Amino acid sequence: MADKEKGSGKFGSILLFIIIPLIFLIIVASIVLWAAGVDVMKPIQETAAKTPVLKELVPETKETKSAAEKQKEDRTASLEKTIKEQKSEINILNKDLDTSKSEIDNLNQKIRSLKQEAEQQQKTDETKKAASDSAGKDKMINIYKSMDSGKAASIIVKLKEKEALDILNGLSKKQLADILTKLTPEQAAKYTEKLSADGNKE
Repeated sequence: MADKEKGSGKFGSILLFIIIPLIFLIIVASIVLWAAGVDVMKPIQETAAKTPVLKELVPETKETKSAAEKQKEDRTASLEKTIKEQKSEINILNKDLDTSKSEIDNLNQKIRSLKQEAEQQQKTDETKKAASDSAGKDKMINIYKSMDSGKAASIIVKLKEKEALDILNGLSKKQLADILTKLTPEQAAKYTEKLSADGNKE
């Protein structure tokens, strides 16, 4: 019991001589500072706002709000900048794509043009070849026209069938008949059949 009284006596004396005067001093100092125009609550609120447990109990100050708003604005500005940069990159890529499409179109046009040139050249070559072949054939036919029918017959049987038929087709009916009479019956029959099949001679 005596220990309890001693413990409560010590606490009472600490409360009376230290804590109560300290609280009184804080209140008086706060009033004096407030009267002098100093915002006493501001540092207390800032300190409390930084303390993990107390920050939920302390209302936000203007500075805290403005800091949060500034942070939000900074984040928004950063996001807008990123969006702007990405849009710029997209525009550049679209331009590159358009350029590539244009180049592809140009290449396709060149390919078409080259194909047309190649086809035209082929037609020209074929025409020239046909004209050359025709000229050569006409020359050969003229040679056989001026030749003796017996001699012509002996040469024709030694030629390739197509060449022989081309020459025979170019001769007049009389010359053809003369040459066929100089051939063996088998040869004459063969050439007559081929000439009939070609439909070039009646």
